[in-house]
Amino acid sequence: MELFFGTGNDGKLRELRRLVAGLPVVVVTPAALPGGLPEVVEDGASFLENAEKKARAFASASGRVALADDSGLCVDALDGAPGIFSARWSEDELPGPLPRGERDLRNNQKLLAALAGQPKELRGAAYLAVLCLAAPDGTILASVEGRCRGRIGRAPRGEGGFGYDPLFVAEGRALTMAELPPSEKDALSHRGAAFRELRPVLERLAALDEARENR
Repeated sequence: MELFFGTGNDGKLRELRRLVAGLPVVVVTPAALPGGLPEVVEDGASFLENAEKKARAFASASGRVALADDSGLCVDALDGAPGIFSARWSEDELPGPLPRGERDLRNNQKLLAALAGQPKELRGAAYLAVLCLAAPDGTILASVEGRCRGRIGRAPRGEGGFGYDPLFVAEGRALTMAELPPSEKDALSHRGAAFRELRPVLERLAALDEARENR
């Protein structure tokens, strides 16, 4: 079964490729679309609304079952911020969008400033991810959520991962997400947790697709 990965984030794409390992699917990326990944205005009030909106748009554009992700960081002391605005949190004060690497750096700096002086026990946070599958006709085939509890460190550490990974330390761990080996991060992460919920759905869809082809 062909599965379209609707993301322009190379970090997410790498993680999702690892997570589908062993499934009977052929990954199709935005590079296969003549016009590239369509722009989707993420104006939903929740991760779920944004994920479903993106999944429908990407499935329609690609003509395939599409997988979309909407995810972010929710910090306890900030009343759940940056939440659905995680990726573009620091762009609110700027005239236009930033390259992804610079945006991640500014987001991390803004988070450290917002939590300056807060003790360890008040630096709790959760990573949340919603993965959504949509058919080309717009039907939502599945939506799942994963989360990972942890805390925000006092300084960035590690060269791996992306987003807030250099600051996020999962519960029971001493290393940030950016310091963990990819396999260990996948076992702990919000995206990994969501994908484990989604995996049986993909297995059923792939089996149905194979059955149709063998008729």
